[in-house]
Amino acid sequence: MEKDRVSSSHGIAKGPALCPPEASSPSASSVSPAALISLRRPVSRFLADHPAAREVLAARGVSAVTDAEFLASAAPFLAMETLLGLHGLDGGQFLEALEAAQPAPGMRPLFCDGWSADGGAGPRMFLSLPCPLKAPMGIALENLKAGLAPDAVWPRIFMDSCGKHTLNDLASDLTRPGEVPDLIVSAGLNGFLSKSFRDRFAVGDLLSPLPQSMPPALAGVGLADPRGICRIYAVNPLVMVVVPSRLGGLPVPRSFSDLLDPVYADRIGLCGPPETAGDSTLLLHIRLTHGPEAVSALGRAMVCDTHPSQIFRPAPGANPPPIGVMPYFFANAAPRQGDVEIIWPSEGALVSPLFVMVKQSARKALAPLVDCFLGPETATIAGGALIPPTYPGVSPELPEGASLRFIGWDVLEAHGLGPLIAEAGALFAKAYYAKMGK
Repeated sequence: MEKDRVSSSHGIAKGPALCPPEASSPSASSVSPAALISLRRPVSRFLADHPAAREVLAARGVSAVTDAEFLASAAPFLAMETLLGLHGLDGGQFLEALEAAQPAPGMRPLFCDGWSADGGAGPRMFLSLPCPLKAPMGIALENLKAGLAPDAVWPRIFMDSCGKHTLNDLASDLTRPGEVPDLIVSAGLNGFLSKSFRDRFAVGDLLSPLPQSMPPALAGVGLADPRGICRIYAVNPLVMVVVPSRLGGLPVPRSFSDLLDPVYADRIGLCGPPETAGDSTLLLHIRLTHGPEAVSALGRAMVCDTHPSQIFRPAPGANPPPIGVMPYFFANAAPRQGDVEIIWPSEGALVSPLFVMVKQSARKALAPLVDCFLGPETATIAGGALIPPTYPGVSPELPEGASLRFIGWDVLEAHGLGPLIAEAGALFAKAYYAKMGK
């Protein structure tokens, strides 16, 4: 069975089918049982105790251990045993290589990972926010903390910065409850929503039930989690931006499906390189709605690495694509000139979810934080950033007649999100590079 991986486009997974984390422990080895047990520690703590391990791992193709993003946001949670398993590396052989390695030069690394073997170091929170919410939510959290009693529980917070090798990408590969953060605040179609993560951790009483009620305007979008443990607190809509005067007389596209028309070839801009375009909500929608060939057609039609600002305000002498696909907040926030038109797709703006999950054991202690993200203050902040909130007491402001479209819990429950992303990304990139003659 193909594993439900979400990190395939981010450089973690390499080579053929991966061994499960348990495969990192050999059946016979000269390594002591205590040393093998040490592999259950978080990557950050293992690297702090064994500085030479970073060079040993890097030499075996584990590039994540040299990546600051991974060390900051994923290494405090991911067990070393799990990381080895992702690369098909044998735990005993790794420890033998580590024992034979030269001591690492320089200072001993210090990781403030907030981890303890008995869980007594306090709760830990993983936080991932879209760009327009990072600053205002940072202020909101500072104000919340300042208003609590001096002895109130406050978690150690680990943030990602939209890079590769983050816990968002690796969540589908977590195997133990101890690897799951006490509080998860994340964004996007990522590993925390994968079938493997939900099948492993959304059963029993590890994760706390959260309210699922929605405002009337969003009641039909299907955002309520049937398992009841994931609360989508806001959604980030994807829309189109068009400059009609640069379309050369072609009609303005009114739906994402219109972009598949060959007349728009080389006229559609997509932010980011083709290698990571598989994470795009758009590609998943096209794959699920129109099939694999449509994803390839989109790859032949698009111009990648087109920043939205290039469409709004092209440099002198530049000829950027007249059509862009971007989040609604960016479409409204970027400076515009000329006849730029924001198109709300007729089938509905595709949404990327912003969501919260919390462990049952931490629900009471972290109630102020959970209530903050699920409450009216965050709803007001998100709404102000044109990221429609789902708080029942706040009506999301959408253009008249506009609708939203979510990938659907039925899809997430029936399919592995990782394979879908990997397939869409591979089809798109292959077609894109074939067009470029590479």
